Amino acid sequence: MGAKTDTREKILQTAAFLFQKNGYHATGLNEIIKVCAAPKGSLYYHFPNGKEELAVAAINLVGDKVKRQIEENLAKSSDPVQSFQGFLTDLAALFEGEDPQTRVSLSLLALETSPLCEPLRDACTKVYALWGDTYCQKLIHCGFPQKKAAEISSIILLMVEGAVTISFVRNDSVMLKAIAEQIPRLIQN
Repeated sequence: MGAKTDTREKILQTAAFLFQKNGYHATGLNEIIKVCAAPKGSLYYHFPNGKEELAVAAINLVGDKVKRQIEENLAKSSDPVQSFQGFLTDLAALFEGEDPQTRVSLSLLALETSPLCEPLRDACTKVYALWGDTYCQKLIHCGFPQKKAAEISSIILLMVEGAVTISFVRNDSVMLKAIAEQIPRLIQN
């Protein structure tokens, strides 16, 4: 059973990377199989409904992975300003490194598929809500009232996702660092 799980994870990891790098329509199942070196039959075994099912699973995988990274980063400090600034600084560092596989964005996939495919749009919507809720829970834990925490977390989500998109385009971390500088003004308890 471990080999089946490993093959499924390898397919998912590869698909998640290629969908983010190339987009949904430009990534074929044959390319995924070739890059991850898995037998073609294993893709259909684990994802019998094909590419759309694989993409939804890849979106969920990325969503959960990023959520854990957000939680780990935000847990480094009990001070909300330091916590979010540290998170943004760590995120910015990913765009300063050499390995593009460490960078994660759903924006290409979300923009490309949301008008055409309800299951993929729904999966992206849920992931963005998951990340926003993670920010919100940190603020609540730091003493913010629910309503204020929800408002601030929505703004942080919008800023981070916009900055990540621009960081991908420009291949730099300037916008993420700019957000980090604005956090004290945004987070006022």
